[in-house]
Amino acid sequence: MKLKLVLTALFIAIYIFSFYSQAKYKDEKINIILDEQIKDLEVHYSVTMDYFIQDVKGMRHNLLNNKKVISLFSQAQNATKDERKVLRDKLYRLLTPMYKRINSRGIFQFQFVFPNNITFLRMHKPDKYGDDLTNIRYSFAHTNKTKETVIGFEQGKTTHAFRYTYPVYDKKGNHLGALETSLGSNTVQEKLSNVNKIHSHFLVNKKVFETNIWEGEDLKQNYIQSIEHKDYMFTLTKGYSDNKLKNMKNNIIKHLEDKIDQKISTKNPFSVYHILEDTAKIITFLPIKNTQEKEISAYIVSYTTDKNIYTTHDDFVKYNIIRFFGLFLIFYFIYKNLNRKNELEIEVAKQTKELKELNENLEQKIIIEVEKNKHIQEQLFKSEKLASMGDMIGNIAHQWRQPLSVISTGATGMKMQKEYNVLTDELFIQTCDAINDNAQYLSKTIDDFRNFIKGDRNKTIFSLKNNIDGFLHLVEGPIKSHNINIILNLQEDIKIDGYENELTQCLINIFNNAKEELIKKDTNVSFDSTNKKNYNNEDRLIFITTKKIDKKVIISIKDNAGGIPEDILPKIFEPYFTTKHKSQGTGLGLHMTYNLIVDGMNGTIEATNVNYEHANKEYIGAEFSISLPV
Repeated sequence: MKLKLVLTALFIAIYIFSFYSQAKYKDEKINIILDEQIKDLEVHYSVTMDYFIQDVKGMRHNLLNNKKVISLFSQAQNATKDERKVLRDKLYRLLTPMYKRINSRGIFQFQFVFPNNITFLRMHKPDKYGDDLTNIRYSFAHTNKTKETVIGFEQGKTTHAFRYTYPVYDKKGNHLGALETSLGSNTVQEKLSNVNKIHSHFLVNKKVFETNIWEGEDLKQNYIQSIEHKDYMFTLTKGYSDNKLKNMKNNIIKHLEDKIDQKISTKNPFSVYHILEDTAKIITFLPIKNTQEKEISAYIVSYTTDKNIYTTHDDFVKYNIIRFFGLFLIFYFIYKNLNRKNELEIEVAKQTKELKELNENLEQKIIIEVEKNKHIQEQLFKSEKLASMGDMIGNIAHQWRQPLSVISTGATGMKMQKEYNVLTDELFIQTCDAINDNAQYLSKTIDDFRNFIKGDRNKTIFSLKNNIDGFLHLVEGPIKSHNINIILNLQEDIKIDGYENELTQCLINIFNNAKEELIKKDTNVSFDSTNKKNYNNEDRLIFITTKKIDKKVIISIKDNAGGIPEDILPKIFEPYFTTKHKSQGTGLGLHMTYNLIVDGMNGTIEATNVNYEHANKEYIGAEFSISLPV
């Protein structure tokens, strides 16, 4: 009886430990996927808004330099009611062709307001004018008072929008009022759906409807109660379907109401999911703040599906069932064998045979578990690469902003110059060349990123210099945004017979560790005559050197971030070892790098702390040295 109790307690303890270990791994893997959904929506939203802002900036430049527009608005300042009507009609006819073009791109509001916040002309409603927006539109009141540009989400008299409001002056510098350009939330939704293939809709906080702007019930006809949260209204669009909303509420939302309510109270972006049939439905919430109080007034909500979450859940259930019955059988056999110790000598031989069979079964189970652990490690490596891909997407968004701005401004400028017959052949050719050059840059960025995520494990002979150039292009975003100086000393014509994509992954892992340390510390360390350290933030350096010695290629990557603490240095290649918070790293980056170099390419990698001199300054940093066979 005592033996049975001991074995039962041991069985329960081992099963509970394995259950919670597997559950922790499952949750970490799912959280990585959910975080990627948030990053994906943030990037697409940011690119969409950057497109709008660059478009509006081009319009603002053309309008403020249009003498006829400024002249008509200036004449209207002190004109009579009848005179203003004539001037308003002239300005409306002058701007109608341009308004039709920008309206086709989703910009639906375009209006002029005097310094006292009285409307002069609404291009979208030319028959509505003369009303005071002081207590209704914060952006106009603030711009006319401070002469500052206001950009952001704001509620108007009839609808909400993303607005760009800026002051207007005449040629003598006299303040004439403010001009606003607005992008509707439905346009943002359409771009996310049509361009980025993301299904989304817009939620507006009910507090918006409590103001005196919404005294007319007819203004609320474009909104219904949100299915996601009781405090928000759903914005109706042309793609609205009552049956579709009911199905989503009954099949998905009702299972997530408590989670959504809890997450919304944090006022941060978040994703939740629900398993439905053979996939997972992911709902991502991206908060939108208003321009006045900077409080959350709305959410962009996206709906996506993910097979990996369903597979993770399904594997978790299967593995735990198998583990339960496997452990049960093992402990049952152990119990049976131990319980028969005192039987007759004739049974000893039989017990020996059964124990031998049990050992063979255990050996087979160990082999299975080893393979299973290997699979889990491979999945974690893939998760690490997913995190790298998330950084790459952020890099691409950063790298694309300037080329997109040049393309948008060039195209808008040519249209306006063509309209006013000032477009010369020379300017046309120059602008087209600039657009083509920037388009080629965008194409190169996509090719490099596609080659990285393709991840084909084919052994090829490749140029080490070209590989490093491609790696630097992938991390160009953080290099520029964090002012990191890359100093190259590359030997020409070095060829490697190996796995090009895996080497790129290793370089990215080492670069990311160096980048984090450079950001975290004062990285320029110099020494004076008394051998005392002086720190400043002027230099963030990473040196990359390649050379061929005999039948080996040496790749050296060193920084000036101050080196790795001596107690940590021997552990950096161990799995799951990290000095970061668990939400910032898995501890697998350098471990994966070690395995790819040593096991994958028959090379070696080591890390040391080095003192060195560059440009008459002395530095301390970490150096990673990779040795590969030619």
